[in-house]
Amino acid sequence: MSDEFVDVARQLAMEAGRRLMELRQTTLVKERKADRSLVTNADREADRFIRAGLRQHFPRHAILTEESGMDGRPDSEFVWVVDPLDGTKAYVRETKGFSVMIGLLRGGQPYAGVVMDPWEGHLYDALRGKGTYHSLHGKRVRVEVSKRKEWREMPLVTSTDFPAALAKGISEKVPCPWRPAINSVGIKVGLLVRQQADLYVNHHAVHYWDTAAPQIILEEAGGTFTFSDGRPLTYALSAGVRHQGPTVASNGQRHSDFIGIIQGIL
Repeated sequence: MSDEFVDVARQLAMEAGRRLMELRQTTLVKERKADRSLVTNADREADRFIRAGLRQHFPRHAILTEESGMDGRPDSEFVWVVDPLDGTKAYVRETKGFSVMIGLLRGGQPYAGVVMDPWEGHLYDALRGKGTYHSLHGKRVRVEVSKRKEWREMPLVTSTDFPAALAKGISEKVPCPWRPAINSVGIKVGLLVRQQADLYVNHHAVHYWDTAAPQIILEEAGGTFTFSDGRPLTYALSAGVRHQGPTVASNGQRHSDFIGIIQGIL
């Protein structure tokens, strides 16, 4: 059954990704949600497709998605946590930096996850205790984060809206190279597991659907994903769907050191 979780999520993510790329060729319907975040008809179509697929295969599981909220009991043993289109701004701009993210919580902790990058074709999947895999052009291989531990050899990546003042503060204390900023938590974690980056810092709180899939993918590849003060990420569905603070992801080699450095910056 565990392998079925990943197999189904992979197929749904790939199909949703293909549909998102098709919809890019049409006139998108753009709206603002109550929190002023951008949403399109593509977000909603991908959401409907993924929810229907998960419900068909796992009728007893609960499903939480960005666009539709919770369907089922929050205290269910298995809760799917889905962002059907992470990085909507990049998607609308027709540039890389968006993904489909399907995570599965078991007992309140990330258990399985899939991230699909429709723009470049990368597919990442992980299952607790089974490692992380990267697929591209039909080839699926197991991947691990780098072992780099010297700051000057550890690329850092952030989102495109990362404040310049915070970037300056970090640069003054951590002499690491900076990769070009890009949207989507899943895309940035993909860079870490492919050893294209070693540090990722987010300056604001994000929702559970932003981290559920990327967290298990990073951890099964040997990395670390925590709050910016070092506390482990938690998924208390009875208390809401948003994390209480910024997050930091890394290859794990200097995670505690980096946390200590940024405490006075973020």
